[in-house]
Amino acid sequence: MPTLQTRISEKEEYDIKAMAKAKGITTSTLVRESLAAYIAKNTQAPVFGCMAGKIRIADDFDELPDGFEEYV
Repeated sequence: MPTLQTRISEKEEYDIKAMAKAKGITTSTLVRESLAAYIAKNTQAPVFGCMAGKIRIADDFDELPDGFEEYV
């Protein structure tokens, strides 16, 4: 499982522990759920056509490479 490290103040630590205790969950669970909710809220859904102009196909894409005739 990936590890996320950050520095927080003593007040923030106290507030996180108090919020977790009030909800009846561990601080790890509270932080994990908070991060998951933040990511879900701030991640854009893929949109049809969003890669337009970003992918290039080689000019010889449809040509058969030398030596592959027997496999076709």
